[in-house]
Amino acid sequence: MKNYKYSLDNSSKKFICPKCENKTFVKFIENESQSYLSDGLGRCDRESSCGYYSVPNGDIVSLNYKRTVAPVVASFHSLELVEKSFLVNSQNNFIQFLNSIFSEKEVKEAVQKYFICSSKRWNGASVFWQIDNYERVHAGKILAYNQETGKRIKSNEGKALIDWVHSILKKRGVIHDFNLRQCLFGLHLIKNSNVKVIGLVESEKTAVLMSLFKPEYIWMATGSKGGLKYEFLLPIKQYKIIAFPDKSEYNDWLIKAKRLNGFNFDIVVNDWLERSNYKDGTDLADVLIVEKQKCMNTDSESHHLV
Repeated sequence: MKNYKYSLDNSSKKFICPKCENKTFVKFIENESQSYLSDGLGRCDRESSCGYYSVPNGDIVSLNYKRTVAPVVASFHSLELVEKSFLVNSQNNFIQFLNSIFSEKEVKEAVQKYFICSSKRWNGASVFWQIDNYERVHAGKILAYNQETGKRIKSNEGKALIDWVHSILKKRGVIHDFNLRQCLFGLHLIKNSNVKVIGLVESEKTAVLMSLFKPEYIWMATGSKGGLKYEFLLPIKQYKIIAFPDKSEYNDWLIKAKRLNGFNFDIVVNDWLERSNYKDGTDLADVLIVEKQKCMNTDSESHHLV
Protein backbone atom coordinates (compact mmCIF):
# COMPACT_ATOMS: atom_id res chain seq x y z
CA MET A 1 0.00 0.00 0.00
CA LYS A 2 1.32 3.46 -0.93
CA ASN A 3 2.24 5.82 1.90
CA TYR A 4 0.73 9.21 1.16
CA LYS A 5 2.59 12.33 2.23
CA TYR A 6 -0.53 14.43 2.92
CA SER A 7 -4.15 13.74 3.77
CA LEU A 8 -7.19 15.65 4.94
CA ASP A 9 -7.48 15.62 8.70
CA ASN A 10 -9.99 12.96 9.78
CA SER A 11 -10.60 14.45 13.21
CA SER A 12 -13.64 16.56 13.98
CA LYS A 13 -11.64 19.80 14.20
CA LYS A 14 -12.79 22.54 11.80
CA PHE A 15 -11.30 25.93 10.89
CA ILE A 16 -12.52 29.13 9.24
CA CYS A 17 -12.86 28.62 5.49
CA PRO A 18 -10.81 31.26 3.59
CA LYS A 19 -13.58 31.54 0.98
CA CYS A 20 -16.99 31.40 2.69
CA GLU A 21 -15.64 32.28 6.17
CA ASN A 22 -17.69 29.60 7.90
CA LYS A 23 -16.11 27.24 10.42
CA THR A 24 -16.34 24.32 7.99
CA PHE A 25 -12.72 24.07 6.79
CA VAL A 26 -10.79 20.79 7.05
CA LYS A 27 -7.03 21.26 6.80
CA PHE A 28 -4.47 18.98 5.20
CA ILE A 29 -1.97 17.34 7.53
CA GLU A 30 1.53 16.02 6.92
CA ASN A 31 1.06 12.34 7.70
CA GLU A 32 4.47 11.65 9.20
CA SER A 33 4.49 14.56 11.64
CA GLN A 34 0.68 14.82 11.95
CA SER A 35 1.06 18.62 11.76
CA TYR A 36 -1.37 20.93 9.99
CA LEU A 37 -0.41 22.62 6.73
CA SER A 38 -1.12 26.33 6.52
CA ASP A 39 -1.94 28.89 3.82
CA GLY A 40 -5.48 27.77 3.12
CA LEU A 41 -4.57 24.20 2.16
CA GLY A 42 -7.66 22.09 2.74
CA ARG A 43 -11.29 21.68 1.84
CA CYS A 44 -14.59 23.24 2.86
CA ASP A 45 -17.37 20.96 4.06
CA ARG A 46 -19.94 23.09 2.27
CA GLU A 47 -19.40 21.30 -1.04
CA SER A 48 -22.38 22.66 -2.95
CA SER A 49 -22.53 26.24 -1.64
CA CYS A 50 -18.79 26.92 -1.32
CA GLY A 51 -16.67 24.17 -2.88
CA TYR A 52 -13.30 25.62 -1.80
CA TYR A 53 -10.52 23.04 -2.22
CA SER A 54 -6.80 23.81 -2.24
CA VAL A 55 -4.21 21.02 -2.27
CA PRO A 56 -0.48 20.97 -1.42
CA ASN A 57 2.16 19.64 -3.79
CA GLY A 58 2.74 15.95 -3.26
CA ASP A 59 0.82 12.70 -2.87
CA ILE A 60 -2.64 13.14 -1.36
CA VAL A 61 -5.36 10.88 -0.09
CA SER A 62 -8.73 12.45 0.69
CA LEU A 63 -10.53 11.16 3.76
CA ASN A 64 -14.15 11.32 4.93
CA TYR A 65 -15.67 12.77 1.75
CA LYS A 66 -18.50 11.00 -0.01
CA ARG A 67 -18.02 12.65 -3.39
CA THR A 68 -15.70 14.95 -5.27
CA VAL A 69 -17.02 18.23 -6.61
CA ALA A 70 -15.43 19.12 -9.92
CA PRO A 71 -14.16 22.71 -9.91
CA VAL A 72 -15.96 25.14 -12.19
CA VAL A 73 -13.59 26.41 -14.87
CA ALA A 74 -13.51 30.19 -15.01
CA SER A 75 -14.35 32.00 -18.25
CA PHE A 76 -12.34 34.90 -19.63
CA HIS A 77 -12.91 37.65 -22.15
CA SER A 78 -10.31 38.26 -24.83
CA LEU A 79 -7.85 41.13 -24.71
CA GLU A 80 -9.10 42.00 -28.19
CA LEU A 81 -12.51 42.76 -26.69
CA VAL A 82 -10.89 45.18 -24.25
CA GLU A 83 -9.06 46.88 -27.11
CA LYS A 84 -12.26 47.16 -29.16
CA SER A 85 -14.11 48.69 -26.22
CA PHE A 86 -11.73 51.67 -26.39
CA LEU A 87 -13.22 52.42 -29.79
CA VAL A 88 -16.74 52.89 -28.40
CA ASN A 89 -17.55 56.47 -29.26
CA SER A 90 -19.89 57.61 -26.52
CA GLN A 91 -19.90 60.00 -23.60
CA ASN A 92 -18.10 58.89 -20.44
CA ASN A 93 -19.35 60.69 -17.35
CA PHE A 94 -16.69 59.30 -15.02
CA ILE A 95 -13.83 60.45 -17.25
CA GLN A 96 -15.47 63.87 -17.58
CA PHE A 97 -15.65 64.07 -13.79
CA LEU A 98 -11.95 63.22 -13.53
CA ASN A 99 -11.18 65.97 -16.04
CA SER A 100 -12.93 68.48 -13.80
CA ILE A 101 -10.41 68.02 -10.95
CA PHE A 102 -7.24 66.69 -12.59
CA SER A 103 -5.15 67.66 -15.59
CA GLU A 104 -5.79 66.12 -19.00
CA LYS A 105 -2.41 64.34 -18.84
CA GLU A 106 -3.12 62.83 -15.40
CA VAL A 107 -6.57 61.61 -16.46
CA LYS A 108 -5.28 60.10 -19.69
CA GLU A 109 -2.62 58.13 -17.78
CA ALA A 110 -5.18 56.85 -15.26
CA VAL A 111 -7.64 55.82 -18.00
CA GLN A 112 -4.92 53.90 -19.85
CA LYS A 113 -3.54 52.35 -16.66
CA TYR A 114 -6.92 50.93 -15.60
CA PHE A 115 -8.34 50.34 -19.12
CA ILE A 116 -11.42 52.49 -18.43
CA CYS A 117 -13.75 52.36 -21.44
CA SER A 118 -17.13 53.74 -22.39
CA SER A 119 -20.36 51.74 -22.64
CA LYS A 120 -23.64 52.40 -24.41
CA ARG A 121 -25.51 50.41 -21.75
CA TRP A 122 -26.52 53.71 -20.14
CA ASN A 123 -25.75 57.20 -21.32
CA GLY A 124 -22.29 58.09 -20.05
CA ALA A 125 -21.56 54.69 -18.46
CA SER A 126 -18.07 53.25 -17.95
CA VAL A 127 -16.58 49.76 -18.23
CA PHE A 128 -14.15 48.74 -15.50
CA TRP A 129 -12.23 45.65 -16.64
CA GLN A 130 -11.03 43.10 -14.11
CA ILE A 131 -7.68 41.88 -15.48
CA ASP A 132 -5.36 39.68 -13.44
CA ASN A 133 -1.57 39.53 -13.23
CA TYR A 134 -1.51 36.99 -16.09
CA GLU A 135 -3.43 39.38 -18.37
CA ARG A 136 -6.58 37.26 -18.21
CA VAL A 137 -9.75 39.33 -18.46
CA HIS A 138 -12.12 38.05 -15.77
CA ALA A 139 -14.95 40.52 -16.23
CA GLY A 140 -16.13 43.87 -17.49
CA LYS A 141 -18.19 45.70 -14.87
CA ILE A 142 -20.42 48.47 -16.20
CA LEU A 143 -21.21 51.36 -13.85
CA ALA A 144 -22.92 54.72 -14.36
CA TYR A 145 -21.73 57.91 -12.68
CA ASN A 146 -22.93 61.49 -12.51
CA GLN A 147 -20.66 63.73 -14.57
CA GLU A 148 -20.74 66.64 -12.09
CA THR A 149 -20.61 64.87 -8.72
CA GLY A 150 -18.85 61.60 -9.55
CA LYS A 151 -21.54 59.73 -7.59
CA ARG A 152 -23.25 56.55 -8.78
CA ILE A 153 -26.45 57.04 -10.76
CA LYS A 154 -29.43 55.16 -9.38
CA SER A 155 -32.54 53.70 -10.97
CA ASN A 156 -36.09 54.84 -10.20
CA GLU A 157 -36.14 52.12 -7.55
CA GLY A 158 -33.12 53.63 -5.82
CA LYS A 159 -30.62 50.96 -6.87
CA ALA A 160 -27.23 51.87 -8.31
CA LEU A 161 -26.96 51.01 -12.02
CA ILE A 162 -24.67 48.04 -12.62
CA ASP A 163 -24.33 45.47 -15.40
CA TRP A 164 -21.70 43.11 -16.83
CA VAL A 165 -20.19 42.79 -20.29
CA HIS A 166 -20.75 39.02 -20.32
CA SER A 167 -24.45 39.49 -19.50
CA ILE A 168 -24.87 41.84 -22.45
CA LEU A 169 -22.97 39.50 -24.78
CA LYS A 170 -25.18 36.59 -23.69
CA LYS A 171 -28.35 38.60 -24.40
CA ARG A 172 -27.00 39.41 -27.86
CA GLY A 173 -26.20 35.74 -28.52
CA VAL A 174 -22.48 36.47 -28.93
CA ILE A 175 -21.63 34.02 -26.13
CA HIS A 176 -23.75 31.32 -24.52
CA ASP A 177 -21.99 30.32 -21.31
CA PHE A 178 -19.78 32.39 -19.03
CA ASN A 179 -18.54 31.26 -15.62
CA LEU A 180 -17.78 34.50 -13.81
CA ARG A 181 -14.82 34.33 -11.43
CA GLN A 182 -13.98 37.85 -10.38
CA CYS A 183 -10.59 39.20 -9.36
CA LEU A 184 -9.40 42.45 -7.81
CA PHE A 185 -9.83 45.49 -9.98
CA GLY A 186 -6.31 46.72 -10.78
CA LEU A 187 -4.65 43.34 -10.17
CA HIS A 188 -2.84 43.57 -13.52
CA LEU A 189 -0.78 46.48 -12.19
CA ILE A 190 1.52 44.26 -10.11
CA LYS A 191 2.97 42.67 -13.24
CA ASN A 192 5.18 45.60 -14.26
CA SER A 193 5.57 47.51 -11.01
CA ASN A 194 8.28 47.66 -8.36
CA VAL A 195 5.92 49.15 -5.77
CA LYS A 196 5.56 46.80 -2.80
CA VAL A 197 2.64 48.44 -0.99
CA ILE A 198 -0.92 48.00 -2.18
CA GLY A 199 -3.74 50.34 -1.19
CA LEU A 200 -6.99 48.39 -1.14
CA VAL A 201 -10.40 50.05 -1.30
CA GLU A 202 -13.94 48.93 -2.04
CA SER A 203 -14.98 50.70 -5.23
CA GLU A 204 -13.34 50.87 -8.64
CA LYS A 205 -13.93 54.63 -8.77
CA THR A 206 -12.04 55.11 -5.51
CA ALA A 207 -9.08 53.02 -6.71
CA VAL A 208 -8.74 55.15 -9.84
CA LEU A 209 -9.04 58.41 -7.91
CA MET A 210 -6.57 57.32 -5.24
CA SER A 211 -4.05 56.40 -7.93
CA LEU A 212 -4.14 60.10 -8.84
CA PHE A 213 -4.13 61.42 -5.30
CA LYS A 214 -1.55 58.98 -3.87
CA PRO A 215 0.46 57.39 -6.73
CA GLU A 216 3.08 55.96 -4.34
CA TYR A 217 0.79 52.93 -3.81
CA ILE A 218 -0.67 50.41 -6.23
CA TRP A 219 -4.41 50.95 -5.84
CA MET A 220 -6.86 48.08 -6.21
CA ALA A 221 -10.54 47.57 -5.44
CA THR A 222 -12.46 44.60 -4.08
CA GLY A 223 -15.59 45.69 -5.96
CA SER A 224 -17.81 45.22 -2.90
CA LYS A 225 -17.60 45.33 0.88
CA GLY A 226 -17.59 41.51 0.90
CA GLY A 227 -14.61 41.32 -1.47
CA LEU A 228 -11.94 41.22 1.23
CA LYS A 229 -11.43 37.45 0.96
CA TYR A 230 -8.74 34.86 0.49
CA GLU A 231 -9.31 33.94 -3.15
CA PHE A 232 -9.26 37.61 -4.23
CA LEU A 233 -6.16 38.55 -2.23
CA LEU A 234 -4.07 35.41 -2.83
CA PRO A 235 -2.24 36.89 -5.89
CA ILE A 236 -1.02 39.82 -3.74
CA LYS A 237 -0.11 37.79 -0.67
CA GLN A 238 3.58 38.74 -0.88
CA TYR A 239 2.74 42.46 -0.74
CA LYS A 240 2.13 44.73 2.21
CA ILE A 241 -1.56 45.62 1.99
CA ILE A 242 -3.13 48.69 3.55
CA ALA A 243 -6.91 48.40 3.47
CA PHE A 244 -9.05 51.55 3.53
CA PRO A 245 -12.66 50.50 4.24
CA ASP A 246 -15.58 52.85 3.76
CA LYS A 247 -16.91 54.53 6.90
CA SER A 248 -18.85 51.96 9.02
CA GLU A 249 -17.12 48.95 7.38
CA TYR A 250 -13.96 49.09 9.49
CA ASN A 251 -14.86 46.42 12.05
CA ASP A 252 -15.95 43.95 9.38
CA TRP A 253 -12.73 44.42 7.38
CA LEU A 254 -10.61 44.25 10.54
CA ILE A 255 -12.08 40.86 11.49
CA LYS A 256 -11.50 39.52 7.98
CA ALA A 257 -7.98 40.94 7.83
CA LYS A 258 -7.04 39.24 11.10
CA ARG A 259 -8.26 35.92 9.71
CA LEU A 260 -6.29 36.42 6.51
CA ASN A 261 -3.18 37.40 8.44
CA GLY A 262 -3.47 33.98 10.04
CA PHE A 263 -2.72 32.65 6.54
CA ASN A 264 0.47 34.75 6.40
CA PHE A 265 -0.95 37.83 4.73
CA ASP A 266 0.33 41.26 5.77
CA ILE A 267 -2.79 43.42 5.97
CA VAL A 268 -3.19 46.61 7.97
CA VAL A 269 -6.67 48.14 8.16
CA ASN A 270 -6.63 51.92 8.32
CA ASP A 271 -9.12 53.36 10.84
CA TRP A 272 -8.83 57.07 10.00
CA LEU A 273 -12.28 57.30 8.37
CA GLU A 274 -13.89 55.26 11.15
CA ARG A 275 -12.61 57.73 13.75
CA SER A 276 -13.79 60.73 11.73
CA ASN A 277 -17.13 62.55 11.82
CA TYR A 278 -17.95 61.77 8.20
CA LYS A 279 -21.24 60.03 7.50
CA ASP A 280 -21.47 56.27 7.02
CA GLY A 281 -20.60 55.15 3.52
CA THR A 282 -17.99 57.85 2.98
CA ASP A 283 -14.84 56.55 1.31
CA LEU A 284 -11.30 57.91 1.19
CA ALA A 285 -11.68 59.48 -2.26
CA ASP A 286 -14.84 61.36 -1.19
CA VAL A 287 -12.81 63.25 1.41
CA LEU A 288 -9.90 64.02 -0.89
CA ILE A 289 -12.24 65.18 -3.68
CA VAL A 290 -13.82 67.76 -1.36
CA GLU A 291 -10.38 68.96 -0.26
CA LYS A 292 -9.20 69.16 -3.87
CA GLN A 293 -12.26 71.15 -4.95
CA LYS A 294 -11.84 73.55 -2.03
CA CYS A 295 -8.24 74.20 -3.07
CA MET A 296 -9.30 74.73 -6.67
CA ASN A 297 -11.98 77.21 -5.63
CA THR A 298 -9.55 79.07 -3.36
CA ASP A 299 -6.96 79.32 -6.14
CA SER A 300 -9.63 80.56 -8.53
CA GLU A 301 -10.78 83.24 -6.08
CA SER A 302 -7.21 84.33 -5.39
CA HIS A 303 -6.51 84.61 -9.11
CA HIS A 304 -9.63 86.70 -9.58
CA LEU A 305 -8.61 89.08 -6.78
CA VAL A 306 -5.18 89.55 -8.29
